Amino acid sequence: MNNSTSSMLLVGIGGAGCAMTRGVTRAFGDGLRYVLADTDAKTGEAGGPFILIGGDRLSGRGAGGDVVAARLAAEDSVQSLDESLEGVRLAIVLTALGGGTGGGATLEVVKHLSARGIPTCVFATTPFAFEGETRQRNARGMMTMIEEAASASFFTPLDKLVGDAESDMAGAMRRAVDTLASGITLFWRLVEKPGYIRLDAERVRHLVASCGRGRFAYVSAQGENRAASIVDALRRSPLLASGSGPVTSILCGVLAGDDLRLAEVGTISNGLREAYGARASSFELATVNDEETFSGRICVAAMLFESPRREADDSKNGETVKRRRRQRAILGTGPTGRGRFNNSEPTIWNGEDLDVPTFLRKNISLEF
Repeated sequence: MNNSTSSMLLVGIGGAGCAMTRGVTRAFGDGLRYVLADTDAKTGEAGGPFILIGGDRLSGRGAGGDVVAARLAAEDSVQSLDESLEGVRLAIVLTALGGGTGGGATLEVVKHLSARGIPTCVFATTPFAFEGETRQRNARGMMTMIEEAASASFFTPLDKLVGDAESDMAGAMRRAVDTLASGITLFWRLVEKPGYIRLDAERVRHLVASCGRGRFAYVSAQGENRAASIVDALRRSPLLASGSGPVTSILCGVLAGDDLRLAEVGTISNGLREAYGARASSFELATVNDEETFSGRICVAAMLFESPRREADDSKNGETVKRRRRQRAILGTGPTGRGRFNNSEPTIWNGEDLDVPTFLRKNISLEF
């Protein structure tokens, strides 16, 4: 296992999640604590701490794009994570939804971490539009359940992450991995290698533990007006353009060399507040100073956290949340409960647990 003593753990799930995690480790360098998990044994051949999911069930051959097989395999193997969890106070989960191991195993991993009191922040990509409605529907179904189980979640469409539709597939996927890796690396650096404006690990843990769904973007600029260029890029970022609810809190990380000026920090902070923070109740900003690598350049990762969708909906009717809690109490269902089906294997179809009543899966309130 990884020898880092960090209280943060990076978990890559599935082939794409493991590839993104390796991208983060390359960008960060030594000292990042991580573990890879996949149903395909070949993923572990590239090195690094690796957990084979569902070895007895799938024999290391992968899930073949089958979400149900991957989820059952994760239920078999999720306890294998425990030896990697000593001292962990926050887990960052990287995955891809739509089918296969990422779509099937991520929920079980998140539930397992949450049951052990470890807040989870999930970064998940969702399929390209051209991949078809089935994969899109699978991803949407898993997004709903992951959002219920995770402390914070960022669902990033690959179409928006890649941006340039004219680029070749290899270059597009590299850019997607690099963008996520750069942003998550900066998130990690804020805690592990803080600069003049610090953000301690417990503050990050508290922020993530109460945030719900969010939006995420990473931009960089250099030159005389680099701070203004950063603000402009953040304003125009398709990844920040819209979400499922109002922005309630903002986390901004700034990575630069020792030439970073106080006025530039102010420009970035004020610009982000004006663009997205009109209704935000909290704003956290921290810096990382790395003269050797980033002299002359500023890189910014912006995370906009929203109220969980169910809370935003409940604000329209104060009784709705009480009814939902009463419904779940009666039926014994919720993020980790499945009522009388609790001790049986789930019936999964298109990413949804059909043993959970339809009105709960569809977020429909019943009048009692």
